[in-house]
Amino acid sequence: MRVRILLVLILLMMPVLSGCWSRIEVNDLAFVTAAGIDKMEDGKIRLALQVAIPRMLGAAGQGGFGGEKGIGTKAVWVVSEKGETILDAYRRLQEKLPRRIFFSHSGIIIIGEQLARDGVSPILDFFIRQREARMRSYILFTKGEAVKILKFVPKLEKVPSEIMREEVKQHIGLRINLKDFAHMLVTDGVEPVAAEMELVSSNLTNAEDSKGLSPSNLETNLSLKGSAIFKKDKLIGWMNDMETRGILWLRKEMKMGVVTVNIPKENGKISVLILNAETQITPIFKDGELSMEVKVRAENELYENNSKLDVGDPKVIHLVENALEADLIQRIQLVLDMAQNKFKSDIFGFGIAVERRYPKEWKNKFKEQWEEEFPNLKVNIKADVTVNRTGLTNKPLILKEKETEK
Repeated sequence: MRVRILLVLILLMMPVLSGCWSRIEVNDLAFVTAAGIDKMEDGKIRLALQVAIPRMLGAAGQGGFGGEKGIGTKAVWVVSEKGETILDAYRRLQEKLPRRIFFSHSGIIIIGEQLARDGVSPILDFFIRQREARMRSYILFTKGEAVKILKFVPKLEKVPSEIMREEVKQHIGLRINLKDFAHMLVTDGVEPVAAEMELVSSNLTNAEDSKGLSPSNLETNLSLKGSAIFKKDKLIGWMNDMETRGILWLRKEMKMGVVTVNIPKENGKISVLILNAETQITPIFKDGELSMEVKVRAENELYENNSKLDVGDPKVIHLVENALEADLIQRIQLVLDMAQNKFKSDIFGFGIAVERRYPKEWKNKFKEQWEEEFPNLKVNIKADVTVNRTGLTNKPLILKEKETEK
C-alpha cells in the first residue's frame, strides 16, 4: 500500500520536476548592452538598442571567423524603431530581429535632450516595470540625440557601452543609476540630477585646430561633460564639468579629483590630488529661521609645483592650504548660486536633510513650500583642507637650478 501511494506521488510530481520547460537558448537571444531614447519631430518615441554581435566578441587580438575580430571591427549592432510609446517601438523592433530582445545585460540608458525636456517619467516607467531591466543601469543624458552616442565606435573596447560604464565608474562625474533617479523623482526634498554624456574631440582643443579636416578624419571619444539638471521629471538646464565638481561636494559624492590653484605672488600654479574627501550638511532651525551649514574636509597630496614656493616650509604649506580652501568654497558657492538663483532646483537633497533633523517642522512648515524656501535658504560654507604629502622633493626645480648656478 505504501509503495502504491509513493508511486502515485512520484507520478503527480513528474510534471513539476520535468526540467526547464520555459528555457530559452542563448542562441535565441539578442543581448542589449545599451538603450537610447529620443523624441522625434512628429512626437513619436525612437527606441535605439545597442545589440551585441556574439561572433565579434572575445579576447583582444583573438583571431577566427575569417579575421573578423580586428581593431575597428564593430562588435555591436545598433537598431532603432519609432512608436507611440516605448512598448510600441519595442514591439516594432522585435519584428525586425530574428532573436528575442534581452535586457538583462543592459547597463546604460541614455536619453536625448528633447525627450528629457518634455518629461522622462513615461519613459522610465517602461524600464522600471520591465522584469528584465536592471535597476542598476546607469542613466545618462545628452544634448543631442541618444542614438548618436550608441553608434560611437570605440578604440579601446569592443562594446561602446563599456566606455560609458568605465567613464561613470571613475568618479569624475555623477554616478546615477535607474534606481537612484527613480528615487529622486518620488522623494520630497530633492530634485533629480544625472550625468551628461557627449561625443568630444580626442585631441583637438578648438575650431581653429580642426580647419581643413573632414568629419571622417576627426578623432572623437565619449566623455562625461557635466550634469543634467531637473525640476520634477523635466530637464531644465545643464552644468559643465567644473560646476559638477561642486555638485559632487554638496551631494557627498566627491571621491577623487585634481585641484589647481594660482599663486599670484609667485606667478605660478600648484596642483594637488584629493586623497580623501568628506562633506557634512547640517540644517539649523533657530528663531523661526532655517539655514544650512556645509562643512567640507579634504586631504590632499601635492603633485605639481610650478611656483617658486618651497613646500618644505610649514608656513608655505599653510599658505597653499588657505588657497585651496578659498578655491573650494568658491567652487561650491558657484554651483549653489546656480541651483538657487538660476534653476531653483534642490539637486543636493537639502530638503531631505531638513526632514531628518526636524521632521515635525518639515511636515508642518517646509514640505509643501520647499520650492519657495530653497532659493532663499542661507548656506554657510566652511572648508578644512590639508596637504599631507609633498612628493619626493620639496623645493621646485627652478630654485634647485639657481642653487646649482651659485
